[in-house]
Amino acid sequence: MKRSNLEINEILNSLDGVGRAEARPYMHTRVMARIREENNFWTKAVGFIARPAVAIGCVLVVLMANTYTVMNSNYTEPEVSNITATVVADGLQNENYILAVNDVNP
Repeated sequence: MKRSNLEINEILNSLDGVGRAEARPYMHTRVMARIREENNFWTKAVGFIARPAVAIGCVLVVLMANTYTVMNSNYTEPEVSNITATVVADGLQNENYILAVNDVNP
């Protein structure tokens, strides 16, 4: 789509009177004050912890502590009681008896 010379001149003339953009007064001072505010202890601490080497080191220490705890634990599985198995077997026999009695046709 070709534009006519008139359209091109209108577009170029629309830029007449456009000036350079300027910042508000004391903008630089405000920005620098904000930067100085953010240099407190917590900002520095979070910045240090967020470093990849420190974060990976912390994760490795936690994994090693977990591995050590699991390897050196004295956990033994509880033994299954024979009494429990006998009670369950008796309960099943009672249910079968009740079902057998109910199935009898007079």
